[in-house]
Amino acid sequence: MRLSARNAVVTGASRGIGKAVAIAFAEEGADVAIAARTLEALEETRAAVEAYGRICHAMAWDVADVSVAHDRLDEARRALNGLDIVVNNAGVHHLPNRAGSEADWDYVMATNLKAVWFITEEAGQLMLPTGGAVINIASDYAFRGGNSIYGVSKWGVRGLTRGLGQKWARNGVRVNGIGPGPVATEMSNWHVGDPLERPSLPLGRLTLPEEVARVAVFLASDDASAVIGETIVLNSTNT
Repeated sequence: MRLSARNAVVTGASRGIGKAVAIAFAEEGADVAIAARTLEALEETRAAVEAYGRICHAMAWDVADVSVAHDRLDEARRALNGLDIVVNNAGVHHLPNRAGSEADWDYVMATNLKAVWFITEEAGQLMLPTGGAVINIASDYAFRGGNSIYGVSKWGVRGLTRGLGQKWARNGVRVNGIGPGPVATEMSNWHVGDPLERPSLPLGRLTLPEEVARVAVFLASDDASAVIGETIVLNSTNT
């Protein structure tokens, strides 16, 4: 198993990509701390992780409140007896072609960008003794652009991943990202119809959360030991 004896934190783990990543990590031998805004939302993910015989610690954590980032990561470290992997997955959407208000801007940036920066910095400090890996879930918007606040936030995630990847690599902490295209999750429910039936797309469907999770396993593992500051595009739509 590629993540045996590793300890991971996954934010936004109640559904979609975060849930799939937490389960994939457990399948590969990691103990996992999972986070969402409420503990109740994490019950299915917790059960799935524990079904693999792994320790699962659930935390109520609104990542937009960066003042508690250190405390939540340290809580996970103590609960799992170590911290080796952090996945910044929690995010919020903003519909394309909508100008948005100042409140919209602050809401999206607080969760999608500001939180990722501060959590990555705190994770790097906590991982200093032993090294580790941080994986930031961005979007293909970070490569192809987009006229929404969401698109701008994901450009920022790609940029900070490159910058902090270079900074923390010297201390044995690898920071990388994943830039999925539209994924078959609730966040992509503005795509009408069956996400697995898209004849106009090259694969004929949207990307699955489990496919994103497999890339996360790679980046968290020793197989990616020479990958630093990169954001891997995972885009079944080929846009």
